Amino acid sequence: MSSLRKLIIVSLAAIGLLDGVQAQCLNEVAANNPNVRTMTSNSTTFLVPVNKTAVQAALDAFYGKSLTGQSNVQLLPLPSSDKSLFPQGFPSDQHPVLANAGLTDDIRMAVAQIDGPLLAGQIIVPFVKRYDSQTGTVLQAQLNGYMAGPNNNQIAGLVPSTVSTVIEGFPERLGQFSPAAAAYMLNGNTLSNKVAWAVLRNPITGPGVYIESADFQYISGKLKTTTVKLFKYMLNQPAILSGAIGTLDSKLCQRNQAYFNNDTSTIYPRVGNVTLGPAADGIAPQTTGTLQSAAPGGVGVFLKVEGFSACAQGVGYNPEDCDAASQNVDKTAL
Repeated sequence: MSSLRKLIIVSLAAIGLLDGVQAQCLNEVAANNPNVRTMTSNSTTFLVPVNKTAVQAALDAFYGKSLTGQSNVQLLPLPSSDKSLFPQGFPSDQHPVLANAGLTDDIRMAVAQIDGPLLAGQIIVPFVKRYDSQTGTVLQAQLNGYMAGPNNNQIAGLVPSTVSTVIEGFPERLGQFSPAAAAYMLNGNTLSNKVAWAVLRNPITGPGVYIESADFQYISGKLKTTTVKLFKYMLNQPAILSGAIGTLDSKLCQRNQAYFNNDTSTIYPRVGNVTLGPAADGIAPQTTGTLQSAAPGGVGVFLKVEGFSACAQGVGYNPEDCDAASQNVDKTAL
């Protein structure tokens, strides 16, 4: 996260735009990382297997192609023979897509601190490279992300989402979330999250325009086709930047290290259904998304997928060369 974006978020907190809702773990990494953004993220992440052709098409729609027709961001072969990552391998015609939703809190930089949280959700493609990456470089690319303050206070997410998209190149939009002020909703034994794009709010007179990005319905379960090690590996891959400070030509990426390795970060394996909607990918409002169409039946529903819930402590480092970022991933986060 750039210094500009950090200062904007802190300014929003100062004028009272971020309400106070507690996440489930403390920020214990701030003391050792005073000059970069640190935070906690109480979230749920699922691995959704999607047809490779559709995933590449979704990447091309955002990151584009070169004049020679080469994709700027390209899928990498998966380490599917590594049983510590993929115990049962992985279908050769599919690629992982990460769908994530939760509550971020305790956001700090130096002496600045935000007491209030932001709800956030992302659609991320792991195991990718830039067109000019060195051999061995492994990155991730965000398709769409969403944020808002508690109780769907989109004002709290307005400036951060704009700065993130235009300046840094993380595609962030104003979101609508359910639950509106917690990491997930509990109904009996079933947990759920909903993330939508708040295209046109209408809180006074009636319905607004909200386009679905992702819905999760899940329970606690045992991981069979994935592992916790795999999720840590994917989430800690450096992210490709494509905004003003991180154009594709500048070859910049950002390490966002997520630490799940202490007693505040208990990992809960999840099994459930994920629905990817029209706003999971694409750069403009659409009635049907590329990833949505790739689901069995073409309506975006992916059944019996695996994931986990946990509260991570995060460190967002300054942008750096993508190849260097891949080499510099903190192994203690894996």
